[in-house]
Amino acid sequence: MSTMTLTAPVQPVLFPPPSVPAFFTDGDRYEWSHTGDVWTRTNGCWVPSRYDGLNDGQDDGTGWWTDAEVRASLGRAVEGWDVQQRFVPVDPGPVLPGRTLLALPPLRNAAQYVTEHQGAGLLVPLRDLVAKHDEDAAYDVPGVVTGRAMRDVVVEIVREQRRPRATYDEAAGRVYVRYDLPVAPPGRPAVVECLHVFVFTASPVEA
Repeated sequence: MSTMTLTAPVQPVLFPPPSVPAFFTDGDRYEWSHTGDVWTRTNGCWVPSRYDGLNDGQDDGTGWWTDAEVRASLGRAVEGWDVQQRFVPVDPGPVLPGRTLLALPPLRNAAQYVTEHQGAGLLVPLRDLVAKHDEDAAYDVPGVVTGRAMRDVVVEIVREQRRPRATYDEAAGRVYVRYDLPVAPPGRPAVVECLHVFVFTASPVEA
């Protein structure tokens, strides 16, 4: 499996959301890059973290969203190639959620997110990370992978990488894979912890 060294932050908007998640979990973020508005899912509701107070009809004027509203809005962004809306899965922290992955769950399409170490440290779609280094190549990276392709990636990481850990969180509809990657650049830690999050999609639609 090829790896790359990051040298600069990923550009925040290159592609639209790769998919509509089948499930959400608390800590997920929904962002409007064109206004700076950010909503964070808290106790099952999307609460504004940064909000300009404008109401475009999605709620009662409080700025709060429901899962259904966020899912519908992301669906429109995917279908309309709208690069101004972003879904950011929550970083699980030091302990991966769910149970240890001994066998892959029922195969489903998924969007693959990875940690962007040089920017805000948030999870970004894999093709956004590729685009930072080669935008043309990024167009060949699928926004959504099949369940079989997800299985192949997970198996390869577990076989090839240092200290791999993999879990399946059924409630959130996600597979997490973390491993240690040795790096060489001066001024960087000797090992970087890499995280892949496969977010199951609500439909096979991809941007």
